[in-house]
Amino acid sequence: MDINQFIPSIISLLVTLSLIILFDFLFRKRNLFSRERMIQQLIFVAILITGILFIIFTLPINVEDKNLILTFVSIVIGAVIAFSSTTFVANAMAGIMLRMIHPFRVGDFIKTDSSFGRVTEIYFLHTQIQSIDRDLITIPNLALVSKPLKTIRSSGTIITSSVSLGYNIPRKDIEKSLLGAAEVSGLESPFVHIEKLGDFSISYKVGGLLKDVEGIITARSDFKKNVIDSLHNSDIEIVSPTYMNQRVFSEDYVCMPPKETGAEEKEKVPETKTEEIIFDKAILAQMLDRIYTTADGLSTRRKGMEDKIKEIKDDTTRNEMKEIVDLLAQREEEIKPMIQDLKNFPDITALPDEKDDIYIKALVDAEKDLTLLDNRHSDIEIKIAKALEKQ
Repeated sequence: MDINQFIPSIISLLVTLSLIILFDFLFRKRNLFSRERMIQQLIFVAILITGILFIIFTLPINVEDKNLILTFVSIVIGAVIAFSSTTFVANAMAGIMLRMIHPFRVGDFIKTDSSFGRVTEIYFLHTQIQSIDRDLITIPNLALVSKPLKTIRSSGTIITSSVSLGYNIPRKDIEKSLLGAAEVSGLESPFVHIEKLGDFSISYKVGGLLKDVEGIITARSDFKKNVIDSLHNSDIEIVSPTYMNQRVFSEDYVCMPPKETGAEEKEKVPETKTEEIIFDKAILAQMLDRIYTTADGLSTRRKGMEDKIKEIKDDTTRNEMKEIVDLLAQREEEIKPMIQDLKNFPDITALPDEKDDIYIKALVDAEKDLTLLDNRHSDIEIKIAKALEKQ
């Protein structure tokens, strides 16, 4: 058989490999679909399948043999799908479903089964979160759609604490003390509920709305501390009548720590929040997502302003606004290299810890400049809207 007859098949193979290398370069170096990992993986699969089909169709063999090869490939693919339907295909379909319903995004707190943490990456087959132990956990997408999923909203969440107290303590005194603890903790719309009337004690639940979910771990701990302090300051013992100790105490003994005096040092607040250490990768991922979202929207907003400026009838005002918008366009071009530098970094979760300082500085600088530019866009949008209203 003449080797020249295989040239079309060889060309198809080389084109397929070239496309894979090209798109791999675009995904890694140019960050094409950098926030859509599923699309990247689907493109690779589509190129591979299309390439295989073209190679088969261009082979210098008769139609019957081509059909036989296609049948064999179909059987292999079908067998792979059949054997991996509960894993690969199921997770792939679950990944598509997650992209459609958007139950969470990078940086959100989620909880499923025994896993709780902040989302760092959303892939085609799995989602990666950073746990409260600072570890990276990989969760199959199928687990996220087949079981109850809890997403903590960025607008705020309810945090609560429960305590059991005896029937001999007036309910109103307890409620007043617990509500005071919630207010000191900075919770909005605080409440106190009675959960259970037990044989020896009453179970109270106090809670409120926490707006700053970024510090939820510390906030929950501080809230419990304030509950203890508030009850003790109100001379309320946090023990039920079933409390038992082998030591013998006097009748006037009160089970509370001694009250602090003014001479004692106040509890020192750590300079670095616990969440900044625990969720370091997730915080960086959220910052990067916010930077990309802001940067992607600037040009669209500017073009919208340019269209509205054309509607301004006053020549002086129109020219003034046009000059300002031109300066915004110039500033956008200056920021683009900074955004490209961020795209050239490897994945955040794959970044070595010793490189974090370099990455953080780049993120902070980019976010600072983008925030200023975003605020400038907002100011000009307001001025343009006022100019149109005066007409």
